[in-house]
Amino acid sequence: MTAYADAMKEVGISMERVPANRGYMGDLYSQLARRYEKACDYDGAGSVTILSVTTMPGGDVTHPVPDNTGYITEGQFYLHDDMLDPFGSLSRLKQHVIGSSTREDHSQIMNTMIRFYSGATEAEQKQAMAFDLSSFDEKQIKFGELFRKRFMRLDVSIPLEEALDLCWQTLAECFDADELLMKQALIDKYFPKVAASSSPVDSAQPDSE
Repeated sequence: MTAYADAMKEVGISMERVPANRGYMGDLYSQLARRYEKACDYDGAGSVTILSVTTMPGGDVTHPVPDNTGYITEGQFYLHDDMLDPFGSLSRLKQHVIGSSTREDHSQIMNTMIRFYSGATEAEQKQAMAFDLSSFDEKQIKFGELFRKRFMRLDVSIPLEEALDLCWQTLAECFDADELLMKQALIDKYFPKVAASSSPVDSAQPDSE
């Protein structure tokens, strides 16, 4: 698809059309969507969007082709360094099932894990620049290490409810219950009374190095 988009750019230039972002034509989104969304068409039952893999030099996801692809498809997984990046990944369908077809704590635990991982990346930047770290920064850094190991690695494969339980365990290993800023009813029901020091996932997964 990247080669196709490049070809469209060359055709547009030869036709003296005014280019848009990075020299690509302004109708790039429509051209890609027309091909992605009609990959498989069922009579009376809608269509199936193509599953594409786009790799860009230097991991440049701001390039028009992967950028537009992310908007066209119903979701995307952003992978780099053999890990799944939660910030670049998205799903437009998750709101239809989270909390209704899945466990009641799914939405809250998802948001909490991402919030703390975002804090972990900021704390790691402070650490890299030799700023003083607070005790909470150190907790977040520990959480970030566990989050990458237990959830972001591509060789991790665990059922959803086990993953939710592992989320609670990971939070309990790093934070106090009153630091979670979650619904108290969920904390009372799911937060482990005693945090385990390790999990089956930690021992089962091989080192990536």
